[in-house]
Amino acid sequence: MSEDFANTSIFFHDELRAGTRTELGRKWCPVGHRPISPVHIGYENVYLYLALCPFTGQAYAAFLPKLNGEWFGWFIEQIQGCLASKTLFIADGATAHKANLFNNTHRVFSQLPAACPELNPVERIFKEVRRRLKHRLFTSLAEAQQRVRIILEDLFDDCQTIINLACFPYILNKTTNI
Repeated sequence: MSEDFANTSIFFHDELRAGTRTELGRKWCPVGHRPISPVHIGYENVYLYLALCPFTGQAYAAFLPKLNGEWFGWFIEQIQGCLASKTLFIADGATAHKANLFNNTHRVFSQLPAACPELNPVERIFKEVRRRLKHRLFTSLAEAQQRVRIILEDLFDDCQTIINLACFPYILNKTTNI
């Protein structure tokens, strides 16, 4: 199927839940001391929808309140005008990702195999975002969104960084052998 599409018209999609919950991880401290991280009680969240072309680093993102078919459809509608006339859109098997949203357009939807997040290059971007959010305290949802936006802007300032993170060998080999 990928032979029908130019490399610049293949997009991967996924969502990241972000919010006021403090992400904990490894932290350095002196021997014999317990590492201390501030934690916010309570949790508000928002979903970051991200569509990414691993060959060019081109991406579209939006913060949306829920992860469901309605908001997924809204996101697709918003980015349709920016995409090439024939685009392959690849996402995981979440129930929100409905193929029928692509019936009336020149976009083709394909799902990744079940339980294989490592095949989605967007997960690598999200891993980097999560790494930069560790041990951060956010008192409001707006503050958390602002921080995620700053991280994404920093990542996407250099397209080569995104290409290095997202253009997996299996994707590159499949499309260059065509």
